[in-house]
Amino acid sequence: MISMNLAVKKIELINWLTKQDEAMINKIDVLRKSSIETVYSSRMSDSLESKLKRSESDIKAGRTHSQDEVESYFNSKFSQ
Repeated sequence: MISMNLAVKKIELINWLTKQDEAMINKIDVLRKSSIETVYSSRMSDSLESKLKRSESDIKAGRTHSQDEVESYFNSKFSQ
């Protein structure tokens, strides 16, 4: 459950944000996106990172299969 102090701080921040101009909102949005990327990067293991890079490489090289192809493969494999 959110503490009362935190809830009050969030409301104060929302009220403050409504009074800001577009430039300030854009700066805050950049900060928000940066913090999300930082958290994501710190939680992503090296193994997951390497799998992601390999997947991106496969996509660029055209080593992909359609949903229908995958379903057909597994249907034939498990229907025997």
